[in-house]
Amino acid sequence: MDVIIRTPALSMQADAYVIKNPYETKNSHTITKASDAADVLNLTSESEIEALKELIKGCDFTSISTNQLARIGSRLSELDLIDEHVACAFISGNMATDKNGHQTEKDAKYNAIAMFNQMLGDNKAYAREWPMYAHQESFKIVTRMLLGANQAINALSYFANSSGNDLFISIQA
Repeated sequence: MDVIIRTPALSMQADAYVIKNPYETKNSHTITKASDAADVLNLTSESEIEALKELIKGCDFTSISTNQLARIGSRLSELDLIDEHVACAFISGNMATDKNGHQTEKDAKYNAIAMFNQMLGDNKAYAREWPMYAHQESFKIVTRMLLGANQAINALSYFANSSGNDLFISIQA
């Protein structure tokens, strides 16, 4: 005789990630030189930089929505400027979901620079609290993803806020 136990489905609802310092614009990943920003995104020519600037034209990464960030992350991934893990971080955005796990609040604005930096800090703090976690492959993947997201968002912010004439990059093999 089989016994069937029915339990209610667990909700996958989650509020948006809470950013403790929503006014943070600079952190240890802030980029101040065009060559550094280009290196992060593997840009090798002025035309690539101009195409990127067109993609992010008008973007303020301290006030951006999940829809905007997902669009940019998807395009950067298609162009092989970020890897699939970093693209996933961009597409996940503020991480708000309904009970079925579908994204919500996709047009709500938040500070992605502060959010990704705080997420990386939270991940490292979790590893300090639970040292066994730090040795797992999943921790290493998440850490690389969040580090990459921090670097990419700061490179994008640099280009979004730079003028066209400060983009001299030495393209030497």
